[in-house]
Amino acid sequence: MDSLHVRIALIKGQFSKFILRRARQMGLLRGQPHILEYLATNDGCSQSEVCEAWDLDKSTVSGLVERMERDGLIDVRKEEGDRRKKKLYLTAKGSELGSRMDEYMKQLDEAAFAGVTEEEQEQFLHVLSRIYQNLKGVEENGKE
Repeated sequence: MDSLHVRIALIKGQFSKFILRRARQMGLLRGQPHILEYLATNDGCSQSEVCEAWDLDKSTVSGLVERMERDGLIDVRKEEGDRRKKKLYLTAKGSELGSRMDEYMKQLDEAAFAGVTEEEQEQFLHVLSRIYQNLKGVEENGKE
């Protein structure tokens, strides 16, 4: 069980467990913290941009956005000039919850990197990025 896919699955499981627990404590659903995090630096983006950034399908994001708008976390506004396009904006409530989740994520990252040098962290993140790009290339080229 010492393979890349197993290690990544185990790490993802641990992160997901902690993040989902904190999200639930804050009244958020699975996936909503990611949208809040993205909007914190990309306020006024489209749903498609959120999908692309987090590699999520449109129906998943659409459902989350509807719920977040209903709960007062985001505003969905029609774009001027093209009423079919919609832009997503954080509300004050969404911004506050996003900031709290962001602080928690930073603490979680620090705990995960305990005992790992800054150089090792940078190298690790660089390698993970390359692995992700390699897998995206396989998907895009239709090879498995």
